[in-house]
Amino acid sequence: MNVAQIFTSFKEALGSAYLEDRTIERKVGTVDPGTVYDLWITVEREALHDAVAHLCAEYNPHISVISGDDIGDAVALNYHFTVGWGERYGEATFTIRTVLPKSDLVIPTITDVLPGAQTSEREKIEFYGIDVVGIPDDRNLFLPEGATIHPWRRDLEEETAKEVKRMVKWETRDE
Repeated sequence: MNVAQIFTSFKEALGSAYLEDRTIERKVGTVDPGTVYDLWITVEREALHDAVAHLCAEYNPHISVISGDDIGDAVALNYHFTVGWGERYGEATFTIRTVLPKSDLVIPTITDVLPGAQTSEREKIEFYGIDVVGIPDDRNLFLPEGATIHPWRRDLEEETAKEVKRMVKWETRDE
């Protein structure tokens, strides 16, 4: 896998919307050692769909999950994929990251190019309050329909605490 070529192809496809990249190289295996890579790119929100479409056209990815991170005044979304699967030490993780200001939590769906992204997109709608434009099904998966809380938003912890009671067996042992 030529990491530089992969990053160059994204830079050419996305232009100034390509913000940065990084690579983590890991040595794996003991009998037949090899190298695997974790590749990350950060793109402007407006280029997210184009970045995913480029990934699909060039590298036949498998979407793993979309993770999120409340980073203060914004929410970072990390679209995690695997590429190059099926080859010994040929597989790499590939993450496309974009950041949304909390004042404008809107992102286009990628389900038109990767239908399997729908579950992760629905989760981000519920837990961060993100508006995923164009998603074919935006019903809640985890929270009750009509829930107005977004439990993964740090700025909404007080509101969430009023609505959510978390009691699992081990929390009541000392009562």
